[in-house]
Amino acid sequence: MARRLRLPWVLWRRRQEDPARLISIELHQPLPVFLFIFLLGWYILAPSPVVLMCLTTLTGLLLLSVLWARTMALHVHARRQILSAAMQVGDEMEEQVSMDNRSRLPVLWAEFIDRSDMPGYTVSSIRAVGSGSTLTWRPHTICSRRGVFVLGPWELTLGEPFGVFQARQSYLQPQEVLVYPPLAALPPELLAHRGAHGDRRPLNQPQASETIDSMSVRNYQPGDPLRRIHWPTTARRAEPFVKLFEPEAASRVWILPDLDAQAHCGEGADSTEETAILLAASLAAQLLQDKLSVGLFAAGSPPLALLPQRSPEHLWTLLRSLAPLHPSPQANLSAALEDLTRLISPRDLLLLITPSLDAAWVGPLQHLVRRRAGTAAQVYLLDPFSFGGQGRAETFLPLLAEAGLKSSLIRRGDLKPLQGIYGDLSRWEFTTFGTGKAVARRSPRRAAALIFAGQQETQELK
Repeated sequence: MARRLRLPWVLWRRRQEDPARLISIELHQPLPVFLFIFLLGWYILAPSPVVLMCLTTLTGLLLLSVLWARTMALHVHARRQILSAAMQVGDEMEEQVSMDNRSRLPVLWAEFIDRSDMPGYTVSSIRAVGSGSTLTWRPHTICSRRGVFVLGPWELTLGEPFGVFQARQSYLQPQEVLVYPPLAALPPELLAHRGAHGDRRPLNQPQASETIDSMSVRNYQPGDPLRRIHWPTTARRAEPFVKLFEPEAASRVWILPDLDAQAHCGEGADSTEETAILLAASLAAQLLQDKLSVGLFAAGSPPLALLPQRSPEHLWTLLRSLAPLHPSPQANLSAALEDLTRLISPRDLLLLITPSLDAAWVGPLQHLVRRRAGTAAQVYLLDPFSFGGQGRAETFLPLLAEAGLKSSLIRRGDLKPLQGIYGDLSRWEFTTFGTGKAVARRSPRRAAALIFAGQQETQELK
């Protein structure tokens, strides 16, 4: 009952499909309506010219107000269109917002209420537009964080000059904006290795055993089996070539970032959260470039599991999955390791990225490695102390060594994000000449031009 009495009161509502919006007329100031009812009752009980004049004036004001609000509700249209699309951190996103007044009455004030969740960006403002006119402006922002952000839903509130009624237009279709996480150049000591304990053989080093997948070709050497001859290359180069096969040791790689909110610390780009995502994305890009199958597992509700694939186009799927990941109180590393046991296969490699110094997850990781014969694991331990948290990772490394787990220590600042890794940064840049004339040297990429062709973007990334 209290909610129904709360202002404003909706008097009329309609849903339109093109564009999808909900329009309504609301009573914002009920005092003139109550005064009208009071004067009407007074005139019925005790008619007089003064009361009749006041009643007539108030009736005209209310009719004019509601007709003005109805006209704006039906004949004023607003639109948001993304002009430039963000692809990576540092890109500039630009929108075009327009308000078209197709009525014969002016819009004295219109309030845009934006519920977008992109950091530091909103189109919320108050505008005015004349009769039969169109108002257009372009808000923009530099994307400072990776993630999947939503532009909208948003509302347009239109007010008539007397402030009694308001027209409200609710636009119900939000738009998603995906900003890919950055990548970093990994030092050699952070690159993944696998093999028997104590073996530092690179992950993609050929071994004697082979699979059915050929990696490349080489010149024929005496003693090579004839079944390995690659006839197309032999015919093209007029000399014998044999196929090189992918070794069994180069199996599949799983990347597991720890998303337990209790383990992470720091803020912004210098947090363990952003460093973990940066490292996961960089490892995926490097391993796929080395022609290895890479998968991703992340605890959550529900858990995220991307099965390992080796194609270059798979990088974009991994990056799209990493972009919206954030720590959660429900994400437990020990439980994630138990869930991953159902997916991991023998001879797989698990790359665990965590800032946790809790020994509770060491046992499940050790059990996973021993349960799957030939499975190996490597731990990337983020030092909480360097990120402003509690505990030093150096004291945790001996425990990992005793458990037979390889580990690498990463401190704050060890990984440097590369600017423009997916191509030149998309933003407005101007050059000013001596005459004072400014010319655009670089402009944001148009949204229509942002079409992922998989292999093309992967080649640009390399």
